[in-house]
Amino acid sequence: MKVRFLLILAGAFLSAAGCSPLGTIPTASPPPAAAPGRQVLLMLRESATRHYRPGAIPLAAYANGSASSKQLKTARELAGEYDLRLLANWPMPSIGVRCFLAGVGPGRVVGEVASRLANDPRVESSQPVQVFHALGHGDPYYALQSNATLLQLDQLHRMATGKNVRVAQVDTGVDLHHPDLEGQLSDARNFVDGTEYVAEIHGTAVAGIVVAKADNGVGIVGVAPGAVLMPLRACWQGPEGTAAAMCTSFTLAKAIQYALTNEARVLNLSVAGPQDRLLERLIDKAIEQDVTVVGALDPAAPDDSFPANHPNVIAVASVGIPHAHLRAILAPGDHVLTTMPNASWGYVSGSSFAAAQVTGVAALLLEKSPRLKPGDVSSLLHEHERQTDPAGETPNFDACAALASVSGRGDCHCCGTAASRHARQQVDGVPPH
Repeated sequence: MKVRFLLILAGAFLSAAGCSPLGTIPTASPPPAAAPGRQVLLMLRESATRHYRPGAIPLAAYANGSASSKQLKTARELAGEYDLRLLANWPMPSIGVRCFLAGVGPGRVVGEVASRLANDPRVESSQPVQVFHALGHGDPYYALQSNATLLQLDQLHRMATGKNVRVAQVDTGVDLHHPDLEGQLSDARNFVDGTEYVAEIHGTAVAGIVVAKADNGVGIVGVAPGAVLMPLRACWQGPEGTAAAMCTSFTLAKAIQYALTNEARVLNLSVAGPQDRLLERLIDKAIEQDVTVVGALDPAAPDDSFPANHPNVIAVASVGIPHAHLRAILAPGDHVLTTMPNASWGYVSGSSFAAAQVTGVAALLLEKSPRLKPGDVSSLLHEHERQTDPAGETPNFDACAALASVSGRGDCHCCGTAASRHARQQVDGVPPH
């Protein structure tokens, strides 16, 4: 089976039944069955120290914490004044706010309501909820194109496997019991609703590309099989029998907040679309905390593709996609063999899966040089660019040369040792000899 995927942000809104304030405001988001509809996010100021100190406590110390009585009072006042129904709330301590999800009453223009809320002195900020979609179709007759050959995984794994590097994958659900993924995953969480965590196509495929087990006698080998992947379900699959999936600003923000609290070193966001202010703020905080963020470019609109076009996010497109963003890394994203739900494997194509390749390479670099900043990882990939035909099959970066440059390896067959030593001295801040 071949599945083509691209997560694309659309200007749609989740539904909200009714418009009166709730007596209580649940922490979890409503189930995906509530979509589509009309919702806004309103942020109320909250002391970050009330819940959160980076690296010091697990998410449980704040995720289940209730909003303060003052915040609840303010939220209910706002709901009454602006004809809203409060649906859920979630702390975003990394940016000092509590985020309330609210349905907009009938006959109201969602954008105008969000604008008015943003200008209310009681509100830190407000925005419409946006919905991310995954679009795909199957093609069982495509031949295998091996990313292992294109990235030279044999060479890479002689130097690093991503050992103990924590990678946060914000996506649909992952098959936690897949034979190629068992033992590779940690902290699976469902930020979509209060139901049981489920295995879905897109998330399982991305996970396999990043961390599928090596040398276990079955299936495939991930780019970083020694890494630890946190499968954070912020998106949900569409109707049975389709490859469609969606996620919202609210579900994505909750998952990114979890990644920040749980010391992720790499954040994979295989999503694309227009700008989203709440997500921008969380991504900025991730970069500030030295989390390398990898984003997938929408080939239909590469210059308007968020979060890949966000500063310091590593933008990735699939090789063979013409007119890719000028600063994009081109990685294998077509006919990639990877894990599928129900302990199976299949072929996938799309920028989502190209981004997963680069996420794995980032984990390898961070294993060998944990002091690398997000900008350093991006620079290493761009410094080891190589000529490639945009319509061809070859990545435009040499992963082996980039990894050798931080590994001090002088016997790498795929790169020049003099250039590698110089690059390592530049990254680590050691003056050249």
